[in-house]
Amino acid sequence: MRLRILLSGLLLAGIASSALAANRPAGYVTICSEGKTCSLASPTTVAFGRADKFTYKLLSGNFICSEVTFGARIAGGVNECSIARNGNSTSSVPTQSSSSKPATSVSSSSIASSRSSSSSSVSNPPVGSYYPGCEKPEPNETVQFTQTRVVLPGEIFDGQNKRFNFTGGSQSEGQPPVFEVQEGGVVRNVIIGSLAADGIHCKGNCTLDHVWWEDIGEDAATAMGPAGTIMNITCGAAFNGSDKTFQFNGRGELHISKFYVQSAGKLARTCGDCTANGGPRKLVINDVITRDVSTIVGINTNFGDVATIRNLTLNNSGSSKTKICQVYKGVVKGSGSSSALGVEFDTPNCDVRQSDVTLLGNSQMNTSACAGSCPTP
Repeated sequence: MRLRILLSGLLLAGIASSALAANRPAGYVTICSEGKTCSLASPTTVAFGRADKFTYKLLSGNFICSEVTFGARIAGGVNECSIARNGNSTSSVPTQSSSSKPATSVSSSSIASSRSSSSSSVSNPPVGSYYPGCEKPEPNETVQFTQTRVVLPGEIFDGQNKRFNFTGGSQSEGQPPVFEVQEGGVVRNVIIGSLAADGIHCKGNCTLDHVWWEDIGEDAATAMGPAGTIMNITCGAAFNGSDKTFQFNGRGELHISKFYVQSAGKLARTCGDCTANGGPRKLVINDVITRDVSTIVGINTNFGDVATIRNLTLNNSGSSKTKICQVYKGVVKGSGSSSALGVEFDTPNCDVRQSDVTLLGNSQMNTSACAGSCPTP
């Protein structure tokens, strides 16, 4: 009899524990329940749902834990909002800080409103290497992949500062990615080596935090998520590419901050000739240093693309002129080639002024065919 009571108690406890855990992903902690107001001190990937079914979204500040915020809910009970216990943002819980800084849902309008009188937030930007505070560590191991590593929805892949190689390394088209990051996934503390293939593909909301590319490969990373998603890249660096560093094929937004790029054709480009191409797409560039990068952003004005650029530092080795915001007419694949229209400053599509750019050494801005409030050549 005593054994039966003990077993019954254990069974009930197990059922209760299972039911509680099922309302948030493994490794997540609930921050508020459905209908309540949640508050996050820093941008964070939030899971909303119950019974092992969740919708992920990148959020910060105050928000309602509800279907309106997330666009879906799981019927049958109260849904919960939860975040990773070990932190996938600047805080693992709303009031604590951490050294890693993944995703952000901070809008381009809030970046725009933060324009200060100084042209850069970097104190005495370095001549080369890395963004201050985001130096690449020495890899403690090199891992050779034989296939793409898929980061599952909501998963946090911590590379522990290892170098990861796959295949390829040239900028030829059609290569597979080293990592494929699904909705709400996070990749951090990763060094991608010379066999960089097509870097990282983000299929939805995703965060690339403390990621360094020793070789850009085909592209360092590609944003492929639908409208309403954000690909956030923060605290890293990329080297050695003749074409674009970050490709934007999806919709939504691409945010790049606290980043250093050296020797590349472009920092970021919205797709010029994708299948079913269109927009709008939003680029938010803040606290970035480039060295010998020909163009910072390329966008398609006919698709409504918008680029917001703040605190950009050019530290070129020579006197070649850098295009800050190059505008194009994009096309649908099979309908010809995209065409360059010129450089814009302080226009509805190119939200950047001369005061947003710091020029070091021989660095110069290219103002050829400039429209808007153009800097003096």
